[in-house]
Amino acid sequence: MRKILTTLALTAIGVLGLSGYAGADPVEGAVTPADSAKAQAAASAPDVTATVGKFLGVSGLAAPQVGGTSVPVYELSPDFVSGRSPKVGRLAYVAVPATAGSSTASVWTVRSPSGAWTVANIAAGDLEFRNAGKVPAGALLLREPQTNAWYAVTGSTIRSLATGKVQSLSQYQRDVAARYGDKMPGSAYDRSGLAGGFASPSTGVVSPTGGGSTPWAVLGVLVLGVAAVVAMTTGPALRRR
Repeated sequence: MRKILTTLALTAIGVLGLSGYAGADPVEGAVTPADSAKAQAAASAPDVTATVGKFLGVSGLAAPQVGGTSVPVYELSPDFVSGRSPKVGRLAYVAVPATAGSSTASVWTVRSPSGAWTVANIAAGDLEFRNAGKVPAGALLLREPQTNAWYAVTGSTIRSLATGKVQSLSQYQRDVAARYGDKMPGSAYDRSGLAGGFASPSTGVVSPTGGGSTPWAVLGVLVLGVAAVVAMTTGPALRRR
């Protein structure tokens, strides 16, 4: 399980027809080298480094090392599930590695509408980086948050990192539509209150009510200021795999 500090925001969607899945850019919000540099700068700011030290329990000792090869993480798009968009994923965050002795963490950075990058979360462990190591050059790392399943997306195909199964994006869309199509925001499932917050045993993300169901996952990380992240370190720690 991973210790995690995070605030998530709901993404509302509509349902329209989907014209196709081919294309060189299968995701929304693709990260450029310039974006990566800005994400690194935000994650390695002195106040963030100090917060990472507290998070990893090394306050007062040698400062942790924040920086290295960052990893863009895309999450399954509800618009893709509904057939509204051919883009399979949306940028969730760029993970920047942090280490302190034998402890590791991932500093999550997000891009605001203005293009600025800020820290939104700190999570213990190196999950993103281990999964990125399984992704071939040129492929993108995608997470299906409902099941905490990770994939490599290349052009119009998607491969499960757990099983090695390869599918076309069109087939994957049919699969996820069958799994989650009746659990979208605005659905009867949503209106019943079941989709308002959740906790998946695989992700460890706790709902506002502490429930244990796994409806359509909340997508998108709400941008937090560094001061808010610092304040959150005094609260109870959560963990996820």
